[in-house]
Amino acid sequence: MKRKVLAGLLSAAMVATTVFGSVGVWAADDAAEETTEETADDASDDTAADEDSDTAKINPEGKKYKIALSNSYMGNDWRQQMEAIAEYVASQEPYASRCELTIVNSENDAESQSASIDAMAAQGYDCILVDPASETGVNQAIQRACDAGIKVVVFDQPASVSNDSCWHIRIDGGRSYKILAKWMAEAIGGEGNVVLDQGLQGAAEAELEYSASKEMFESYDKINIVSDYVDDYDPAKGEQALASIIAANPDIDAVTTQGYVSAVVNAFSKAGLDIPVSCGGGYNGNLKTLKANNAEGIIDVYIAGLSAVALNYAIRIMDGEEMDEETIIDCAFIATSNGYDMGEYSDVPIELAEEGVNYFEDQPDELIWPAVPSTFGLDIPMSVITGEE
Repeated sequence: MKRKVLAGLLSAAMVATTVFGSVGVWAADDAAEETTEETADDASDDTAADEDSDTAKINPEGKKYKIALSNSYMGNDWRQQMEAIAEYVASQEPYASRCELTIVNSENDAESQSASIDAMAAQGYDCILVDPASETGVNQAIQRACDAGIKVVVFDQPASVSNDSCWHIRIDGGRSYKILAKWMAEAIGGEGNVVLDQGLQGAAEAELEYSASKEMFESYDKINIVSDYVDDYDPAKGEQALASIIAANPDIDAVTTQGYVSAVVNAFSKAGLDIPVSCGGGYNGNLKTLKANNAEGIIDVYIAGLSAVALNYAIRIMDGEEMDEETIIDCAFIATSNGYDMGEYSDVPIELAEEGVNYFEDQPDELIWPAVPSTFGLDIPMSVITGEE
């Protein structure tokens, strides 16, 4: 098996097509609703006809596999949407005829998840999809499952286990946060004081994103990293931590977050200070917050449908298809301003935030779009993401 990079940073036009192709129930009036529903029908027809899509590669006939999804954390919107997408995809053809999906949540620690994976292995699942609590802490449990003849697909957070029964699907958070930090550094003119979010304590991807942004900022002689904090992807915890940092050092030009920019906006607004440049996850609410406060920032859309890709891979792997050991999926980037010197990342598309195109004032803050990669081949209705289905 070899490593594969799934190419393609998604443009705003792609995001708009995905959203409006699935958003008929959210239209402002009957005429708009009819138009968007027709668009959704057209998009579905186009997708079904795409023989190169991931979904088209699923054989609609064959054994129905027993698949489990082991999730280590439910404390943020991304994980909840990730599970909702997996459940929806499993209920749609050709997936519904080929798999029976069970989702099992454990506490956010390696010991609890390892015990959960061991229990799944004993229950005779054909494949286990794992979003791990730790890069190393669940490796032995994954290895035991593989030794028992169970296929394992690790997605989202990394796990440093490799064998012929284990596959990996992830977004390169290090690359993403280097791009975000580069944009922020240029947005503040290459000089100033910055504060860095460490994200979810113990999560390998969070550590990778923190280290990547730190490395980028440290490459600027006139940028000083004055502090860091842990928000565990919780905006209230992030705001509280930032309030303490501001009290000690109010002269801050940029703040990274790995979740919600509302923590930055609220902390600095309550302190009566100008809002610094910030970055955050690909939530609709992050762009709404930035725009509402005339603040500068950038987001990376970390696709929640990695679970759907993992489910797709699981079926194809068990059908005997040769799959790459590692697949990396890129984020999309949306910013409030553009035109900075991005150096080695100058070829990365960074879309300007535009209401109705890549963020939506009338949609929930927790919305993450696109839901799946453009190559997936199955539309995810917005109502699935917002919990209406």
